[in-house]
Amino acid sequence: MSFKQYRTLDLMIFLGMYALCEYLVIKAATVWFDEPYSISIMLPLLVIVMMRWDKYVLIHAVLYAILFVYYQGGSMKQYLIYIIGNLGFLATLIYVYKVGKDKIRNSFFNSAVFLVIGFVTMELSRGLASMIISGSGPMVILQFLMTDMLSLVFGLLVIIVVRKADGLFQDQKQYLLQINSQEKQNGGWQDE
Repeated sequence: MSFKQYRTLDLMIFLGMYALCEYLVIKAATVWFDEPYSISIMLPLLVIVMMRWDKYVLIHAVLYAILFVYYQGGSMKQYLIYIIGNLGFLATLIYVYKVGKDKIRNSFFNSAVFLVIGFVTMELSRGLASMIISGSGPMVILQFLMTDMLSLVFGLLVIIVVRKADGLFQDQKQYLLQINSQEKQNGGWQDE
């Protein structure tokens, strides 16, 4: 399998995971239990995909927004607001490039800062988009932040777990090179 095929497959798996899990979460909150609050997996998955594939997170940011609004039965304005908000999340790449993926992965503090920056840039972008598209007042930014606060807490829990899984919260090119190097040192894979 080529690297490009691996990347495509990996991105498709994360997209499928998001599509299924977010659908179940929204269905549970709105239909099965009629709860006013729910937890979205959008933020932690965007952070993981960004760690794994850098700029390719752009595809997921747009598709996650579309799926999220679609599952909610949202309007065209909501599609625009969420797509723009998720595109705002891409500003988090500045932090990734400045700090470095290894330092983020190896430090809970840096991982948490990464997640919080992603959360704030996404919610701020959604709020600003809502102000422009819907004519909302500045308080809409605070509403977005407060509405998704549970998702931020959930995201922190996810990051605690995925940081411990070998290769999951890591640049995949680096990870594959590391695996290849280990296999060469060990003389290849051996069945015992």
